[in-house]
Amino acid sequence: MHLKYTLLIGYFFVLPALCAKSKSFDNTTSCDKAKQPKLMSSCCNIPRDDRISKFCRKSLLSQKNTTTNNGETRNLKADKVALHACIAECVFKQNGYLLANGTINLPVVQSSLQQRYRSDPVVAQLMIKSLNTCLESAQSRAKQFEWLHTKDQCDYYPATLLACTMEQVYINCPASKWKNTEDCVAMQKFLVACNARK
Repeated sequence: MHLKYTLLIGYFFVLPALCAKSKSFDNTTSCDKAKQPKLMSSCCNIPRDDRISKFCRKSLLSQKNTTTNNGETRNLKADKVALHACIAECVFKQNGYLLANGTINLPVVQSSLQQRYRSDPVVAQLMIKSLNTCLESAQSRAKQFEWLHTKDQCDYYPATLLACTMEQVYINCPASKWKNTEDCVAMQKFLVACNARK
């Protein structure tokens, strides 16, 4: 039910934003660096509910220093990558999206999305289709972050899945939700080009 905000949080983890002044996209710009979460979320107006995410963030930050899997001390306030990964994992667990073996409970996520967007079946189907498109590629991408998972206590798969899902949502944003500004059109074209290179 709160997947939309979680998807945005995931995007902040995997695809860091460029500074606000740099909104041009060209062949020399890296796909990961060019994706700007704040611009994308303002371009595709899909409502969100961030109560669980706020709860998770507050809970994680209140822990101050925690011991990681390899016995080191970690402060999530200083480690934004780990913080966003832990928030995504926390939200998945709170909603029952993450199974004990680390895989996604797809029927629960799909049911949650249908319920969350019951008044807008087009958006519900877009979210579900985007999620399904990303399941395998996000697993592969998360394996690249396994070295971080051994360092941290959190699983990076939820945040990686969310980043991919939101990229698909923005590429295929319904016309009724799309803000057709010059920056938004440029971003969408760049996302499509980056998606084609995969």
